[in-house]
Amino acid sequence: MLTSLVIRNFALIEEIRIPFGPGLTVMTGETGAGKSIVIDALGLVLGERADTTMIRQGSAKAVVEAELEAAPLAHLRPMVEEMGSEWQPVLILRRELSSKGVSRAFVNDTPVPVSTLHALGNRLVDIHGQHEHQSLLRAETHREILDSDPSVATAHASYGVLYTRFVASVAELADALRTRDRIDERRLVAEHQLKEIAMVAPEEGEDEAVERELKVVEHAEKLAVSANQILDLLYDGEQNAVDMLGRCDRLFGELTRIDSSLEPLQKEVSGTAAGLAEIARTVRDYLEGIDFTPDRAEQLRHRLAEITELKRKFRCTLSELLEKREALKGELAGLDSIDDRIEDLQRQTETLRAKSSTAAAALSRARKKAAASLAKQVVAELAELGIAHAVFETRLGITPASAAQEKHLLRDGSPVSADEHGWDAVEFYLSANLGEDPKPLHKVVSGGEVSRIMLALKSIFAGRDGIPIMVFDEIDVGVSGGIASRVGAAMRKLAAAHQILAITHLPQIAGVGNAHLLVTKRVADGRTATAVTELAPDARMQEVARLLSGDTVTESALQSARELMS
Repeated sequence: MLTSLVIRNFALIEEIRIPFGPGLTVMTGETGAGKSIVIDALGLVLGERADTTMIRQGSAKAVVEAELEAAPLAHLRPMVEEMGSEWQPVLILRRELSSKGVSRAFVNDTPVPVSTLHALGNRLVDIHGQHEHQSLLRAETHREILDSDPSVATAHASYGVLYTRFVASVAELADALRTRDRIDERRLVAEHQLKEIAMVAPEEGEDEAVERELKVVEHAEKLAVSANQILDLLYDGEQNAVDMLGRCDRLFGELTRIDSSLEPLQKEVSGTAAGLAEIARTVRDYLEGIDFTPDRAEQLRHRLAEITELKRKFRCTLSELLEKREALKGELAGLDSIDDRIEDLQRQTETLRAKSSTAAAALSRARKKAAASLAKQVVAELAELGIAHAVFETRLGITPASAAQEKHLLRDGSPVSADEHGWDAVEFYLSANLGEDPKPLHKVVSGGEVSRIMLALKSIFAGRDGIPIMVFDEIDVGVSGGIASRVGAAMRKLAAAHQILAITHLPQIAGVGNAHLLVTKRVADGRTATAVTELAPDARMQEVARLLSGDTVTESALQSARELMS
């Protein structure tokens, strides 16, 4: 609830503090006294566009500050704290405008961007008439209003649960498909690497074995010559070591028959001869195994080059390469499971798409039913407020979609765009005059007529929209007599759910207010200034009587004022 509005150096206002209470506060005053200035100041503190011409002549800056009781606004606490402001029992909005064109905004003394103040203002106040804070004229609010119908809200909640699951499944499927794309790329890499390894088909330790064999083959001739020389020295030559040791053995045999102490030496010689003979046989076998074929050397060089290139390409040893081969085989086996997961997610997504589409259709039907009921109520309210022959419609629009759009739903088998609120685009249409086709609400009317339309809609939606404060700027334009009384009664009824400020020229409206503010203009020290006074009961009666009879207040006017205020 707005509790006070402080205005300093704004237009004709030097400094005033306007108190506000609950219910309906009416504001009256002569034409040109400055009622619109108060509304302009309120718009400024709610984040409306600023103009330096608003600053009182001779002042450095204009300041407007609004104080609101915070307890009923608890739903706005997260928004205020997100601005960096501390939540307090009193919500204070302030706007400063300097003569240099600098505009500053504050929420609870915390500087905020003007756009942020404007966003908060849109949640606090609807100004109907000459200003822009008209939430019911914004098509984006129409769905919220229609969905506040209990039956629609129930259908909306059911749809919301399914659609949330559907969107999650779509996202999960998209992620799995992206994963498969990466897996497909990885599979190609792994398969290519395995193919490269398989083409060489290396074995453990093969590189070292090939190197050894190649070294032997490349030096086969030298090895054969040396081996033959060894055989000559050991066994095959005329003067070979085995024969010499044989002769030594025989001589030791003669000696041991004379001196048995030489037997150990004979055994050493005999064993050495046997060992040399075995060595000679081994060398002979080795010599026979030497390959003198040039093709074998070329084969070995080619094989070693293959293995070396494979190790270089994979930047690892042969042992590590064989380990990688086994790891790649295991990886490929695991990659195949993603296809099964994608198939499961595709089935799940299509099932949820179908269920969400069914729920969206039910939500749309609930909206159509609620819209029909709403139309009757609005037309009846407008008739009460002096707008006969009104036609009110709620039109539900649907945007076609491509099947390629991941989150599309199906309406009668055709893809349509949808979001968490279903597939309906909701907009109110109205014709206020006989013979005119209904048009979007914001294109129909302006001034006092739109205020009465807003009053009718607000009377129906009282408590649904969550905006606590309403301002009706000269709702009485074109209204008189019995219709004026009905307008006053409707505003008084609406004031049970909203705090209302109504600028009026009609005694029928002024008389039903809970509080009354009088705007006057005075001249002092050669300067004109606007003042706002809260009227006591007797003064209120005088002002209502003045509205009835003009400048000369008669006793009959006073009596009529008493009746209006009773």
